[in-house]
Amino acid sequence: MSEVIEKTEIKVVGKSWVIQLPENFTAENNLPNGTQVLLTFKNEAVEAEILPPLSDKLSSIANKILKKREKVFEELKRIGD
Repeated sequence: MSEVIEKTEIKVVGKSWVIQLPENFTAENNLPNGTQVLLTFKNEAVEAEILPPLSDKLSSIANKILKKREKVFEELKRIGD
């Protein structure tokens, strides 16, 4: 049975899409809340990878690096990584 879910943001990264899984789906499938799926288009097929949420410690470290190197990340975005 299909179910319509509310709009979700899809992030496009190169030839991949990153999709946040809805809370009810993660609960029903024993996945942590905040789990994402990476869909990559390769050789006329779609590959999928489950991306678990970052731990609080890793999230904190990533945010510190992002803040410290904000200008570098902005320049990489500008030139297309």
